[in-house]
Amino acid sequence: MEQIISGASGLADSYMLEWLAAVALILVAVAMSLFDLPGNTLMVGSSLGFAFYDPSKYFDIRIISAVILIYALGEIWEFVLSFFGIKRQARDISWWGVLFIGCGTFVGTVMGTTAFPVAGSVFGGAIGAFVMAYLYEYLRSHNMQHAGMLAWQAAKMQFVAMLGKLVATFVLAILLAKQIFFYA
Repeated sequence: MEQIISGASGLADSYMLEWLAAVALILVAVAMSLFDLPGNTLMVGSSLGFAFYDPSKYFDIRIISAVILIYALGEIWEFVLSFFGIKRQARDISWWGVLFIGCGTFVGTVMGTTAFPVAGSVFGGAIGAFVMAYLYEYLRSHNMQHAGMLAWQAAKMQFVAMLGKLVATFVLAILLAKQIFFYA
């Protein structure tokens, strides 16, 4: 009888450790995404890791497929809007200009996150894109009006790109929680 109770206790401890690991992974991944780090990648890896760790509990092909699809859509959304969006808006901008604006976006994201941890990455990235696009266009054309228009377009594109990726982050967190805590 004592062995049965000991076995049941060990099983409960195992479930508790799995749940604690899942909670920690979800929180870390969401925080990473808010800081514009690869948190979404961590969530996909966690989803697959749990699925292959214990397929009888955590392998749900519908959830795993949804996780991979949402991840891909979030990454594609951010990449396309961040880089190709500004190129489409300003047809005369070079790819070096797009790269320059992308670097400004990254620096703005890091600085924004440092100053205001949650929304700072979204606003900082948009401000960084704005500043670098303005500098690029002004130094190229010496036209403040064109520089302002390009800067505004770059900021809007980056803001929408980051918001889309953050939406994907929260959907991934919900799917991972569903996979781990509400398995069938």
